[in-house]
Amino acid sequence: MNEHDICSAKKNIKRKMKNIFLKSTAVVSFASIAILYGCSGKSQAKGTDPAIVVKIETVHESEVINILEYVGIIEEKTSVALGFPVMGTIERINVSEGELIHKGQLLAELNQVSARSMLDAAKATLQQAKDAYDRLKPVFDKGSLPEIQMVDIETKLRQAQSSYDLAEQNLKNCLLYAPADGVVGKKMAEAGEYTIPGTAVLTILDISSVKAGFSVPENEISGITSDCKSEISVTALGNLKFEGRRIEKSVMANPISHTYPVHINLNNTGRELLPGMVCSVRLTPANRSKGIVVPIGIIQTTADNQKFVWCDRDGVAKRTVVTTGAARGNGVEILTGLKEGDRIVTGGYQKISEDDKITGR
Repeated sequence: MNEHDICSAKKNIKRKMKNIFLKSTAVVSFASIAILYGCSGKSQAKGTDPAIVVKIETVHESEVINILEYVGIIEEKTSVALGFPVMGTIERINVSEGELIHKGQLLAELNQVSARSMLDAAKATLQQAKDAYDRLKPVFDKGSLPEIQMVDIETKLRQAQSSYDLAEQNLKNCLLYAPADGVVGKKMAEAGEYTIPGTAVLTILDISSVKAGFSVPENEISGITSDCKSEISVTALGNLKFEGRRIEKSVMANPISHTYPVHINLNNTGRELLPGMVCSVRLTPANRSKGIVVPIGIIQTTADNQKFVWCDRDGVAKRTVVTTGAARGNGVEILTGLKEGDRIVTGGYQKISEDDKITGR
């Protein structure tokens, strides 16, 4: 190999080494750029995490804690079962269930054929006894008739009069009249049925005033006193509200449910309130105090049975342990854990975790 060939070989080696160096530098630079880009991307993503949108409300103390709410049923003032005092076949019933009636109104009738026949027979017997008395009384007065015969005639006359009065009353008893104003509660017989004394045919309800009846748990019954203010609303009447009057509280508890029956008297001059209507009863005791009540649905429970709510602490979700009290309508009383001014999450709390960024809507 001559000197020219050696120089060419050295030049080729240098050129190849330069290419290798350039390629290595490019790889290193690309890797560095990728690493820097990745780090800056992560840093940027972390810094721009969007806050979770939730519903946030501020806690306020209120007097709603003292309001007791129950579901009740409208009941009639009195209920009277009416029936015929004599036996017979019902000819017709002139009223329907739910119909308003007035005192003295004819409600139902029995077949009167048999009663009229008995009255006619009693009338004939009475007329015969009167004729005998009228004919023989002058004879007795003249001393021509023994006293024992006159006593017998007078006895027959009284018996005939009693039989006639009884037959006349039986005919009247075939007609059933309303003893007072009210509404027909239930028909328990129909035309064509045979009835006997003591069997109810109709029930008449007095609804000039009514009662709202409901049950109260034993741990709340002491809070219901005669000076409680009461308000009753009826869904069937478009949530029309009525102011309650006197409160009647039973002293006998249901042995199974441990609840006490309570009734509130209501005026019903317009007769809008009908027995069986469902009503909402709202009682406000006289000794009112303030407290915190939150929606019962936001109360959650941890694995160790601690109750908590989510609070907004400067835009960060924080779990706050609370102690709950009695249920108050759709809410629950908070005894400890929250104070007035705290911001609690009342909507969207299912999608947040501890220390998540949150924002209110």
